[in-house]
Amino acid sequence: MRCAGVTVLGLSMAAGLISAPASAGPWARGAGDVFVSFQISADEAPSDIMAGLWEPETYLSAYGEIGLGRSLTLGIDLGRGDVSRQAVGFLRYSLSAPDAIWQFALDAGLGARQIGEADAHGLVRLGASIGRGFGGGGDAWYMPMRHQGGWVTLDLTALYDLELEEPIFQAESTVGFSLTDRSSAVFSLKAEDWPGAEPLVTVSPSLVFQIRPGTSLRLGARGALTGSESVGVSLSLWQEF
Repeated sequence: MRCAGVTVLGLSMAAGLISAPASAGPWARGAGDVFVSFQISADEAPSDIMAGLWEPETYLSAYGEIGLGRSLTLGIDLGRGDVSRQAVGFLRYSLSAPDAIWQFALDAGLGARQIGEADAHGLVRLGASIGRGFGGGGDAWYMPMRHQGGWVTLDLTALYDLELEEPIFQAESTVGFSLTDRSSAVFSLKAEDWPGAEPLVTVSPSLVFQIRPGTSLRLGARGALTGSESVGVSLSLWQEF
């Protein structure tokens, strides 16, 4: 299941005091602005870890966005696991004004998915996002530490497999807090429904550190609430231009 799809990357960091994530979500990227992300993740069953067995399933993924102007953002989402590969390109249109508290966006795209040595299947993507930023101090958004503001998002995605004629549904809710000018804490809850598999719900806390202007690292963990017994870790690199 971990290798069955691409985890939408980059629900991550607020740059400085800006209450919006670096990628994904409903916020439009400025014309000509570019964001790229690379991630490696590894998952293993706790019982195997306790037994000293460490042969994790790994997944490599890449995500990119470029702002086209007029509230349009072009994105690409790539992933490769032990048995699967997937690539999706999409166009997102932000419905809200750039300075609106609440942000709404719709997206659509095309892609392909391959399992093992079988022929690739075409994919059609439809999505919707809602999000908002909030101020610092933790007055309205409690956290056992002070923060400098943050954001919350809900992303809904449907991928329709043209060969199997079956849909894949994903929903992800994320809240992020800017802890300092160079660090953020992010908490995500994701639900997935893949054909022929049990519904999967995972929780993913992570920390994001800016190592230089425009470049950040994210260290994350992941555990399933239902649908799997595996736990995972991930390392991501983000770059903005």
